[in-house]
Amino acid sequence: MSSDDWFVGFHEGLVARFWRAAGEAMADGDARLVLELLGPRPLRVLDMPCGNGRITARLAAAGHAAVGVDIATAEVEVARAAVPGARFEVGDLRSPPDLGAFDAVVSWGNSFGYLCPEESAASLARFCDALRPGGRLVLEWLTVAESFLPGGIEQRAEYEFGGIRMLSVNAYRPAESRLESELTLTEGDLVEHARSIHHVHTTGEVLRMLRGAGFREIDLLSAPGVPYELGAPRMIAVAMR
Repeated sequence: MSSDDWFVGFHEGLVARFWRAAGEAMADGDARLVLELLGPRPLRVLDMPCGNGRITARLAAAGHAAVGVDIATAEVEVARAAVPGARFEVGDLRSPPDLGAFDAVVSWGNSFGYLCPEESAASLARFCDALRPGGRLVLEWLTVAESFLPGGIEQRAEYEFGGIRMLSVNAYRPAESRLESELTLTEGDLVEHARSIHHVHTTGEVLRMLRGAGFREIDLLSAPGVPYELGAPRMIAVAMR
């Protein structure tokens, strides 16, 4: 398996449990932002990748017809059991399943940089194809270059969620514009290892990808109604088909 496929089989064991706990800690705040960006009218919304359905569940609770898709079969099963009011399917960002037309596509939680640049551009085009004319993409991304690089790269970082500790040892590869992280997760005497890769792009590159995918009326924000600026902690792209 090539390194660019690192996300296949990533969400298992302690990794899956850690990210469920971490995601749940942020879910209410994240969902408030997403719902504000979508507006009050009920919509048919695709949430991809959805993980264990933390955002999908809140979309459904707000009255949207929510469909969640993720490559991790176990996470999809968790979502199906926990969120009976939404539909969940297994699917890959590189080849999303055909689930009909949507009013909105939500990609939240820093997953945009998982794919290599060519695959990211193709994935955005498939998102555009999944939208009805006038539909919108809401894309959140934390490792955009203008947010991620000015403060420098922490070589070691530690986090704890759900009683699981994660040590991340990070290296930035300038020639590939990507962050490689070696992860060690511990819970008591249990220790597991994993790795992740995030490809880093400038905001200009993201805009060109979105336009090339067929999107128009693209706004780059750091929060609803707040234009993106250098050093903002996140970039949110809202793009219309």
